[in-house]
Amino acid sequence: MSIAEQQATGLMAKLQREQCYLIMMRPAEDPKVAPIPKAEMRLEHHDYLVDMERRGILFAAGPLRDDEGWERGHGLLIFRANTRAEATNWAMQEPYTKYGQREIEVIPWQRNEGTISINLRLADGFLEMDNRKWAISPAED
Repeated sequence: MSIAEQQATGLMAKLQREQCYLIMMRPAEDPKVAPIPKAEMRLEHHDYLVDMERRGILFAAGPLRDDEGWERGHGLLIFRANTRAEATNWAMQEPYTKYGQREIEVIPWQRNEGTISINLRLADGFLEMDNRKWAISPAED
């Protein structure tokens, strides 16, 4: 084994890998008649994402935008999952998908590199993550 191969093997062994799955969502080519109004589906979608985030499954989510804006229905979810089947099962429960409004593609992805910067400023009452900032206050019991 060459020196470069040895170094590359050592580097790969040190990486903190996290198995994730990209859920690419797009509008269904032949959408089903929705059993609930779109506004209710949007609320279910939001509740679903919040639940997945609180359970530690959802790594990130959002619409896919271009320079002109975005095309409604295209989006990306990133799940932490042990298997593709597990990620697919969770993705099929997403309300727009469950009700036949979206189609999905599940793509395995290992997060190896990258940075997430989190700064909790208790004295100032701010939480900063990367380039975003939130005012925080104690939760009510």
